Amino acid sequence: MAGAKENTRLALYRKYRPTSFEQVIGQPQVTDVLKAAAKNSSFAHAYLFTGQRGTGKTTVARILAHAINNLDYSDNINSSNVDIIEIDAASNNGVDDVREIRNSVQLAPMNCTHKVYIIDEFHMLSKPAFNALLKTIEEPPEYVVFILATTELQKVPATILSRVQRFHFKPLKPELLTEHLRFIADQEKITITDEALLLIAKSGGGSVRDSITLLDQLSSNKSIDVTMVNDVLGLVSNEQIDDIITATIIGNYPLIIKNVQAVLDNGASPSSLARQIISRAEEIALSNHQPELYQLIDRLLEVSKSSLPSAKLLATLISFNCQPAPKSLTNMDEIGQVKQTKAESTAVTTTATSAKLEPKEEIHTKQANVATSKAETITDVKPTIELSNTPVNSHIDNLDWQEVLEQLSSQDRPSIRSLLEQCDYRYTPDRNTLTLYFSKAFYRKQAETKLFHDALMATFQELYDLCPIIEISKEKVPADSDIATVLNLVGGEVTIIKDGTI
Repeated sequence: MAGAKENTRLALYRKYRPTSFEQVIGQPQVTDVLKAAAKNSSFAHAYLFTGQRGTGKTTVARILAHAINNLDYSDNINSSNVDIIEIDAASNNGVDDVREIRNSVQLAPMNCTHKVYIIDEFHMLSKPAFNALLKTIEEPPEYVVFILATTELQKVPATILSRVQRFHFKPLKPELLTEHLRFIADQEKITITDEALLLIAKSGGGSVRDSITLLDQLSSNKSIDVTMVNDVLGLVSNEQIDDIITATIIGNYPLIIKNVQAVLDNGASPSSLARQIISRAEEIALSNHQPELYQLIDRLLEVSKSSLPSAKLLATLISFNCQPAPKSLTNMDEIGQVKQTKAESTAVTTTATSAKLEPKEEIHTKQANVATSKAETITDVKPTIELSNTPVNSHIDNLDWQEVLEQLSSQDRPSIRSLLEQCDYRYTPDRNTLTLYFSKAFYRKQAETKLFHDALMATFQELYDLCPIIEISKEKVPADSDIATVLNLVGGEVTIIKDGTI
């Protein structure tokens, strides 16, 4: 038995629990006030600490209890003090338990100046217990201080709230948690990447204790990276989440089903996947100004409440963009991949050749990487799709953009049309090239899918019996284009009429 005790390792969240107000991270709105009270020896008779789990409520309560009695918490962290009484209201929530407290407060402290009662999970008290404790909290003996802690403020009666000093503990931001986790990892000599630490911090949901516990769970590994964190915690990579969201927005039902099923088959639960989609969709909605994604978020919140969460998840994603699946997608092998290879040190361009297509001719894709110097790069042009190996021998004489949009609508492809409405365009006849200018990265990513290119090419073939080379650019429309010229002269918006006039 003695050997077993020697081999027991102290959990990291306990080992690195703060022992002073200065060591508490991310709660200056609480610790600054309490430090000033301790300095002036001016304490209230009752405090209420609120906030989500793992943000430091109980820890600060213990530090405050020792400060009230002018004790050093670090000296007493592993020993109990008869005048500092901790009560778990989750298991001591009846009237009889409260009567014991009322009887106990009548006894003066034995070793300290004050008797401090720390009541955790205070909201768990029954209504009769609240009523029985009300008078004691309102007018306790001068040597008694109550420190109440709860994660559910709404369950605490207003009669209690009006008799205490209330402090709210905020969830910690991932960046601050990551910094704290890095300190612990360095102290414990844990080899882990910054990206993995950030992922752990985000998975902790703003809770210091949860985040440290996750790090502790992984600490036995020699080297920790993002992939390992995803595998151990059953998380889904950001790339997979982005693929699912993109397929949802463009209404590609087969791709939604394929991507979601792949994630679920890998062991992720529908509820956890829904939570990650919600988190990522919120980031996209804020950064790309896409408020419509909040409708998706609102529906996904119901997944965890469903008796069939996997079916609810798929139904929610599919119903977000109600349109028939494109007829050209007859099996899963024809579904285009959402992810595109990002160009880093060198510019990536594609010189795709297009020509007249015969009816029902298959659209083949090919990406050719051309290594160029930075000096040769004018715009950030993404990979395009090659339709045929036949040399270009013609061009579109009269490109009618409104007609293109209407044709997409008539083909039951409103999501493709909506995407095109987010961009400016420029057609270069001598190169038979259509350049689409997207100002937002999220729209560009959707435009880089095979589904988008196939739909657009099919539309041009039907209208003009010829398909242009498609280029996707993040640059603004060049100043020498017709659209830019009109904008510079008259300002405002440009509307293209069906007969081609402006």
